[in-house]
Amino acid sequence: MSSSQFAIFCAILIALFPLHEFVDGQGGNAGFCVPVNCDTNDKNRSCATCHIASPRKSLSFKSLAECNAGCKA
Repeated sequence: MSSSQFAIFCAILIALFPLHEFVDGQGGNAGFCVPVNCDTNDKNRSCATCHIASPRKSLSFKSLAECNAGCKA
């Protein structure tokens, strides 16, 4: 690979880098849900927490389905 081809390849990678943040068209504000224990006696991880990058915060839900619905909104 010549140096000019390598430079073009690097420019394309740099241009595509911001696209990795987009999830369902929401960009950096999109959240993701993590199953968690509701309390110390809960071994089924029946609750869920939504982690949102911007603004940085966490929301708790009673089920993973509620989390997925509320986290996207």
